Amino acid sequence: MTFRTLLLPVILLWFAACTSSPILTIELDADGIERNNYPLTIPLEMGLTKDQSYTLKNEDSGKSYPAQALPSGDLLVFIDHMPGETKALFSLSKSENNEAKKLAINQDEEGVEVLSGELPVLFYQTAVANPPNGLPDYYKRSGMIHPLYSPSGQQITDAFPAGHTHHHAIFNAWVNTKFKGEKVDFWNQHSETGTVEHVSLNTAEAGSSAAIIESHLRHISLKYGEVLGEKWTIMVYPTEDYFLFDLISEQTNTSNDTLFILEYHYGGMGFRGSKEWNKVDSTHFTNPWKILTSEGHTNEDANHTHASWVTAYGNVDNNTAGVTVFGFPENFRYPQAIRVHPTMPYWVYAPMVDGAFNIPPGSSYASKFRYYIPNGAPDLKIIENIDESLKFPVKAKLLN
Repeated sequence: MTFRTLLLPVILLWFAACTSSPILTIELDADGIERNNYPLTIPLEMGLTKDQSYTLKNEDSGKSYPAQALPSGDLLVFIDHMPGETKALFSLSKSENNEAKKLAINQDEEGVEVLSGELPVLFYQTAVANPPNGLPDYYKRSGMIHPLYSPSGQQITDAFPAGHTHHHAIFNAWVNTKFKGEKVDFWNQHSETGTVEHVSLNTAEAGSSAAIIESHLRHISLKYGEVLGEKWTIMVYPTEDYFLFDLISEQTNTSNDTLFILEYHYGGMGFRGSKEWNKVDSTHFTNPWKILTSEGHTNEDANHTHASWVTAYGNVDNNTAGVTVFGFPENFRYPQAIRVHPTMPYWVYAPMVDGAFNIPPGSSYASKFRYYIPNGAPDLKIIENIDESLKFPVKAKLLN
């Protein structure tokens, strides 16, 4: 018996151990749109093991994509590139997890940092952050994203900014609300009627298709206690040329009374830009930011228009940096109205601009946003492709 004869069974056994039979077959249709750096979530009725690695393979071309089981039980597939004419059968199989993950999580007593390779992407604040320079304690905050970085390391958010200490980088709060017949302002903490805080961290893990942070927050009436419980899901994707992440919010009224969000000119998921764009910050200001929306509006005329995406950018550390935020089509009153402040670097998706609405006891209000952070100036071609992919998602059909 030759050495080759002895080696053949070993090779076959090794190959069998590294592959598995397909778990299911999925038909994917790109619907004529070229997909680049596209995260596809596929709802599944079957449970997948969260710690197991998976691969989704195009049976026609042989192209494979990493797939990841989400805490919800759904399947997340990260598509680096898919031609627009793709319409094919894909098999889902278990796979060996031998490749180094592009994304990583660092966690400490202050919060959770997500890294792409060795580059920091964002930091989610779990611990209470106190205001600087002896400012009043009511400005303290947790449950926010700060800093948000550009791929070249510039900080493009600001927390506790000069002039508006109650702004907290990427944060979510209602302003003009009525609860139990009284006004509660969760945004303007100095009104001392309400605030928002982090409660618990449910998930902080990095996989092949995303790094995921799941947290629980609460919106508090300082007189009556918790009004809303909120779940944040932050999903950072393994992109190469820019950073990309989703922020999903689900607020549930945990009280016994309806929360009325009254018509007002701002409130919701806010973005506070770099201290270098803040004119009242005499120490750090260098230049005003620039705004561009999906409808072509700029700083001068964007306020209270509607937009499927908004870009904010300017110079930070002598280089251009910024972020584009996309609303998902399933969001309430999409495309939502926006509040763009005329002089300060903050803006917010503000659905209450178009009228009041409410969240009854036990009911939920959900919103989803995608953040694109380039290295340098925003690329309109990439922005338009992301926007089109959100409006017309890949069609997925489970076959077995």
